[in-house]
Amino acid sequence: MRVLIIDNHDSFVHNITGLLQSIRNHDDRFRGLRWDIALNDEADPETALLYDALILSPGPGLPCEAGRLMETVKACAGSVPMLGICLGFQAIAETFGASLRQLPSPRHGHPSRLTCIDEKDPLAGSLAGTSPVVGRYHSWIVDKDTLPPELTATSFDEEGNVMSLRHLTLPVFGTQFHPESVITDCGRRLLAAFLAIASGQPPLAP
Repeated sequence: MRVLIIDNHDSFVHNITGLLQSIRNHDDRFRGLRWDIALNDEADPETALLYDALILSPGPGLPCEAGRLMETVKACAGSVPMLGICLGFQAIAETFGASLRQLPSPRHGHPSRLTCIDEKDPLAGSLAGTSPVVGRYHSWIVDKDTLPPELTATSFDEEGNVMSLRHLTLPVFGTQFHPESVITDCGRRLLAAFLAIASGQPPLAP
């Protein structure tokens, strides 16, 4: 399985690869897992289509400022299973027509507990029945009132802000929080669930 990570010029990319390494070492289903990294302003959307899965990293600023990120999402959505994290999550939302809203105060290194987890979601549903703590590093959120019909929120924070979403018919997922953060207590499980979706593997046992 080959994964392409779009690096939005953010050091958290190293945490993502660390999680992938851990999954490869501990989950026999993914012993052959390999990944490449491409900076968002150097990424070729046509090349991205050759991979089995795509991870859109966190990063500074807004999606429209992130090199070819939005172009890559548009080119690959529906063809390559996709997971967007923080900025990547926002890029997915904006690509399909949602809007962003700035928080009154930023959430940088802020722990939150997920609520209202959608048990039917193949990704966030892997956390159903738990009360996971997740790490947040952002000052913008997806405005839930602007979500288009094809996107649905799959978890929220304590204040009712969208913390994850999915496309209803395409293998496109996003998390506002950082699965790769040391604050997040469910990161490896969530990322393994995404890899299972992308590769057609059964989900992890509880």
